[in-house]
Amino acid sequence: MEKSDKEILLEIFAGAFYESDRLKAVLRTGKKEKRIKLMSAYAYDLANKFNGAYLSKDKSTALIYWRTSEFKRSFLDYLKYLRLFLRTIQINKFFETLKREKFIEGHRPKLDDYVYVWILGSDPSITSMRGLADIRDQLFSIAKKHNIPILIETTVEKVLKLYKYVGFEVYDEFFDKTINGPVWFLKKGNIEKGTYE
Repeated sequence: MEKSDKEILLEIFAGAFYESDRLKAVLRTGKKEKRIKLMSAYAYDLANKFNGAYLSKDKSTALIYWRTSEFKRSFLDYLKYLRLFLRTIQINKFFETLKREKFIEGHRPKLDDYVYVWILGSDPSITSMRGLADIRDQLFSIAKKHNIPILIETTVEKVLKLYKYVGFEVYDEFFDKTINGPVWFLKKGNIEKGTYE
């Protein structure tokens, strides 16, 4: 039986989570696959609420993104997030993880609106670049239409190279002691003016 788009998206998101050094450093031990599936489902449901779960036409590459001006989480969304956090993150890393997330958010420019990319993943069995090109076109088209920049962070060097390949630039970087490695902040557009051009 052929997989639905949602099933493909969830598998790709799970793969992206598996590659995240930041997540590996704080994820609870045991039942790793189940915990990653919970995170993937949460990410999909949240993004879908804001029309931000996107699968490339060739079904090889998936993206979670949103416009920050439209990203309004409800009290229930925060409760779901807390529940997920308690089920997946090591208790002794709880406050450290929240602190690091707050720190990363604080590194982003203070803009009224931008496209924020949370997760980008691809099916490792498909080596074509068509999916990445489709994702790029989707993001650039939204940013251009609203004349707002696109912002992303990554800790994965091969993902950094892909972003650079499609036109993103590093605007900031810091060394994260938890993962013993860098976090790269990338942009497409003018973050000083808050525009795409």
